[in-house]
Amino acid sequence: MLHIGSGRYGTVTDTQATLDETHIKWQPAMSTKGVPFEIGVKSYPDTVHHYCDITANPKEDFGLVVDWPFDKNSDWKSTRNDVQDTAAITRYSLYSSSSPIYDYVFEMTNTVDYNYYFNDQSGDSYPINTIEKGDHLVRYNSKKPNVLFITGS
Repeated sequence: MLHIGSGRYGTVTDTQATLDETHIKWQPAMSTKGVPFEIGVKSYPDTVHHYCDITANPKEDFGLVVDWPFDKNSDWKSTRNDVQDTAAITRYSLYSSSSPIYDYVFEMTNTVDYNYYFNDQSGDSYPINTIEKGDHLVRYNSKKPNVLFITGS
């Protein structure tokens, strides 16, 4: 495996993220159905932030059908070309959380800032407002955690 860095993860490779949650600050949030979940934020003092330039490329609202299933491991999965072009999401991972409260972790990497909504198979939506490009995390509970639809504005 090619090692591409370390940071909030124990180790980040080109294929797998081993989450080290001691370096994540979790912020409480509420799904559209009123279910608590958390959004992960980097907490490294030496983190270089890569803020998105919202004036560089005007973005359009979108809604895309996806099929992002739960996986027992945390391997990164590349997104389809239309997801990369339209939603600016290059990869994702959906796996079991080590949290005693939340069952799942959803991670994605974006290249443009959006107010995203990730809709799972249960019909609930989890909003993530990204002001930085890079990796974003959500940990949540769901009887049907697979992500089936994403929107952004």
